[in-house]
Amino acid sequence: MVGSGLVVRDLSVGYGPVRALRRVSLEVPEGAVVTVLGSNGAGKSTLLRAISRTLSFQGGTVTGGEVRLGGRRLDRLPPDRVVAAGVSQVPEGRRVFARMTVADNLRAGALGGDRAGRAESLARVHELFPVLAERARQRAGLLSGGEQQMLAVARALMAAPGFLLLDEPALGLAPLMAERIADTVREINAQGTAVLLVEQNAALALRLATHAYVLEVGEVTLEGPAAELSASDEVRRRYLGVVDEDAAADAETAGARTLTRWKG
Repeated sequence: MVGSGLVVRDLSVGYGPVRALRRVSLEVPEGAVVTVLGSNGAGKSTLLRAISRTLSFQGGTVTGGEVRLGGRRLDRLPPDRVVAAGVSQVPEGRRVFARMTVADNLRAGALGGDRAGRAESLARVHELFPVLAERARQRAGLLSGGEQQMLAVARALMAAPGFLLLDEPALGLAPLMAERIADTVREINAQGTAVLLVEQNAALALRLATHAYVLEVGEVTLEGPAAELSASDEVRRRYLGVVDEDAAADAETAGARTLTRWKG
């Protein structure tokens, strides 16, 4: 697997004796949106932490494989150098600095950049999220859940990443707000930022992505164009909640026959 984008090759991760990822490989081309689907505990968040080099904060370690960006090894860098290389993560659960103002949260995301770069990034996130400009002096903890998610994404964008790692951005949000976040992801991508999206809402994720991977118990079990996976009977049944209508009809008929015999 080669490419100028973000490449994960044969990545294995453990938490002590527990193996969380087993030889996972995937690629996020420049300018693409790629999604990783899977149930809780499949290893999706672990994958993003391994890429962003924040695994050690949860007691995890990479035990094999590598992560490269444009051919450069990321898996040997500290987290701040991964950000400097162009990869930023929005963690699950938003995790904004609740006691700090919105403006200070955004400044925290731009630490290390020059003044002109910070001003350009701030203008970009204010254009994407006008509400954050309106509430610049408000404490982040007083924002709604959807607004906190916007702030978490905006804070990551302040570093002007080429690749954005999004961990469950629609989690816990009302459907309308989830769609607003989805529209924002499209706009971020249209501006040239590639996105690796982990999302429980598989229908939303497959609409956003061009390519998708399915992760089960730490292993990639299925991958392909998002449109093909969204049409897959297995994916539809397991992740989209779509029932096989023929099988359901057969079961209903069999149940009716059993009931008729019981009544007789």
